[in-house]
Amino acid sequence: MKNRYRIPRRSFLRGSGVCMAIPALEIMSTPTAATETSSQRIPLRLGVFHKGNGIDPRAWQVEGTQDDFALSENLEPLTAVKDDIIVLSNVSNQPKGDHYGAMPLFMTGIQNRNPKYTFDQVIADQIGTTTAFKSFQLSAEPVDIRSTTLNSLSYDQLGRAKFVERNAQFAFDRLFRGMSSTGVREEMTSVLDAVREPTADLMKRASRLDRVVISNYLDSVREVEVAIERHESLSQAQGKSREVSDEVIQLGSFPAKMKTMTDLVALAFWTDATRVASCIMALESSRRIHDFLNLKADFHWSSHFERNEDLAAQFNTANTWYVEQFRLAIEKMKSLKEYDGSSVFDHCVLMFGSGLSHGGQHVGSNLPLVLAGG
Repeated sequence: MKNRYRIPRRSFLRGSGVCMAIPALEIMSTPTAATETSSQRIPLRLGVFHKGNGIDPRAWQVEGTQDDFALSENLEPLTAVKDDIIVLSNVSNQPKGDHYGAMPLFMTGIQNRNPKYTFDQVIADQIGTTTAFKSFQLSAEPVDIRSTTLNSLSYDQLGRAKFVERNAQFAFDRLFRGMSSTGVREEMTSVLDAVREPTADLMKRASRLDRVVISNYLDSVREVEVAIERHESLSQAQGKSREVSDEVIQLGSFPAKMKTMTDLVALAFWTDATRVASCIMALESSRRIHDFLNLKADFHWSSHFERNEDLAAQFNTANTWYVEQFRLAIEKMKSLKEYDGSSVFDHCVLMFGSGLSHGGQHVGSNLPLVLAGG
C-alpha cells in the first residue's frame, strides 16, 4: 500500500505557466538501493558568500582555539550560531595582490586576471549533474564595467565566467520556471495560486512529516515573492527619468535585496534546483555607500582606512553588517526543514569571506574566512 503513494525524486508542482521544484519528501522514491539511509537521500550542498574590499585585521582577528574562541568586533553577529562555524586563520596565498585579482584569488588560490577553473565549479561538475542548474550564481551588486574579474566568482574548466543573475525577479523566475511571461504574471496574484490543485493532491498523498515540509516551503516561496513585489512597487513609484540618478543603485532597498538573494540560495538548495550556489554580497572595489547604516564614505574608499580612524570605523561597521547577512542566511537554512527533521543547513558547507585580508594594503595572506554548516 505504501508504494502507491510514492512519487519520483524529480517531481514538480505544475500549473498554468508554472513548474515548481519541491523539497525532498518522505514519499519520494529512493534514488538508489533500498538500504540507503534518509540522510544519504538528502543531498549535500555548497554555498559561497563573497564580500569584497578585504577587512581591517584589528577588527577581524579571533583569539583562541578552534573550539574555544572569542568572536571579534566584525564577527560578533555570529554569536547565535557560534557552535556552527569555524573561523579559519593563516590561510594565505600570494602576499600582495589587488582588487582586480582578488575574486579569482578567493576561488582558485591564485592572484590572476585570467581566472581558471574555480573550486565551486570543480565540485559542481561532480555533484550538480542531476539538478536543474549545475550551479546558480547570484549578485546583490550591479555590474562593474572596469573588469570581468570584478563581476564573477565562478569560472568553468575552460576559464569562462559563469552567468551571474543580478535581478531578484529573474532569479525567482528561473528557479520557479514559467513566470517570465508578463501575461501569465498578470493573470495570477501569486505563483502559488497556479499550483493550488496539484498542491492539494500532493498533500493528500504526503506523510505527516511531508505536510509540514510542504507547508513551510509554500510559506517561504510566498515570503520571497512578496519581497520582490514590494521592491518592484517601490521602483515604479519612483518613476522613470532619462537622467542618471541615485535610483540606479537603489540604495534604500539594498538590505531587502540582500535578504531576498540569500533566501533564494536557501530555497534553491531546499528544492534541489541546484547543489552549488554563490552569492556576491559586495564586489571587489565596490563603491557602494551604505547610507542605511548612516555611513558617508564609499565602501572601497573606507577600505583604505590607515591613519584615518573615522574611515576605519565606517569600514568596520559595513563589514560587520555583511557578517550579519551571512548569519541571516544560516538562520534561513536552519528554518527550512527536511522530511527527516533535519534542516537544509545540516546538509550544507557554507563559506564566507574575502580575497583580500587588509583592504588598504591589498594583502592576500591570512585571508578572512568563515566556514559553516552541518
